[in-house]
Amino acid sequence: MRLRAFSRAVAAALACFAVLAGCAGEPEPPTLADATRQLVSDGDALMASIEADLTGLTKQRAEQDRTTSCTSGEVQRYFMVKGDFADPDRQDVLSRIGLLKGKLQALGYQEVVDELDILEDGLGVSVLTHAESRLTFVLVGRLSEKPNVLIAGKTECYPRNG
Repeated sequence: MRLRAFSRAVAAALACFAVLAGCAGEPEPPTLADATRQLVSDGDALMASIEADLTGLTKQRAEQDRTTSCTSGEVQRYFMVKGDFADPDRQDVLSRIGLLKGKLQALGYQEVVDELDILEDGLGVSVLTHAESRLTFVLVGRLSEKPNVLIAGKTECYPRNG
């Protein structure tokens, strides 16, 4: 009797383990629409902290499909911002890139490239990715060239009709 109860308990535990193991795989990728919403939301969060200090601002908020780095039949969306600091002497461009990087890290992004990888004076660069949403942001700050600030966010490539 005890053996039968023990066998049932083991079988139940194994069944639960099998169900949980099947659910523990890699999460489903977001849809293009979901990734685009997240891209715009995260990009807008970055802009909220810097937009008032920029002149000559141009923005693209992921309104259209692009095929820039995708294979045939795939598209992606971009969030792009370019601008100049109104007073670059007062606003340290490279420090501002560091602050933007910190904002993205607070949103769950991981840095994959930073200015130490580039080794260029007067240039601040950070590339950050978000594993769950599969988004990438590139932050560039330049002292000597205009535009001083470039922010480029993008989705991964998705099938054109998906």
